[in-house]
Amino acid sequence: MGITFNSINSATNYQTGDELHFEWDINEHFASGWSAGIGGYVYDQVTGDSSPRGLLGPFKGRVVAAGPLVGYTFKIMEAIPVQLNVRYFHEFDVKNRVTGDSIFGTISLPLVNLPPALSAKY
Repeated sequence: MGITFNSINSATNYQTGDELHFEWDINEHFASGWSAGIGGYVYDQVTGDSSPRGLLGPFKGRVVAAGPLVGYTFKIMEAIPVQLNVRYFHEFDVKNRVTGDSIFGTISLPLVNLPPALSAKY
């Protein structure tokens, strides 16, 4: 969950309202390295946009989205874990925003791969 506070665009004197966003997912991870699940997000503009002339009005946006997720985890050089993820979200309950579906792909790996902690000897 997060909130974004927007400042005034100095070129246009327009300020987008503050935005609340919440992302979620539920995944099952399998021994083979694959994972699958569902996820989604909620975006809600909690304050209206503003401009000196007020031409567009508050123009508060909102969207809810949900869809499937799939991932795969493997190791390179026998030690560095790599995660590949693809997410597809269908948007609904859209208000004052461009309507459309979203596809996200990510590749994650550690910048530093520290060795596991040494076991305590008795």
